[in-house]
Amino acid sequence: MKIIRPGLLTAAVLLPMLLTAGCGGGDGTSRTKSYQNDGYLGMTNTNPSLPLTPTYHTYEVDTRMMRDVVTPIAGVRNVRIVMNGANASIRVITAKGLSQQENERIRNEAAQALQHAVPRYNFKVTTRSE
Repeated sequence: MKIIRPGLLTAAVLLPMLLTAGCGGGDGTSRTKSYQNDGYLGMTNTNPSLPLTPTYHTYEVDTRMMRDVVTPIAGVRNVRIVMNGANASIRVITAKGLSQQENERIRNEAAQALQHAVPRYNFKVTTRSE
């Protein structure tokens, strides 16, 4: 008759339980930060400063992306962008005669669109009617 060691028996019982415990799918909610749908599965925002990739971003490309997401907002006439490293100051020129609440709505909408489109920058968004 062969005697089974207690350590081996314990391992034989615990191993399947440990393997199945790691297979849980979670509750399905993800708290990861998503990037803009740029046609490259977000790759243009993943490593933007790596000059060896075709998605290498320059300030010119970044300012164009910023301008493209702010310009379509209703009430925006022009956008002025000043960049300093990872900080971007955005001045949104709005149509004359807009109320302070409308200017605030435009500022909030622009800030949200910018953060979604180019999340690697710290934005300071202001509005001014002209």
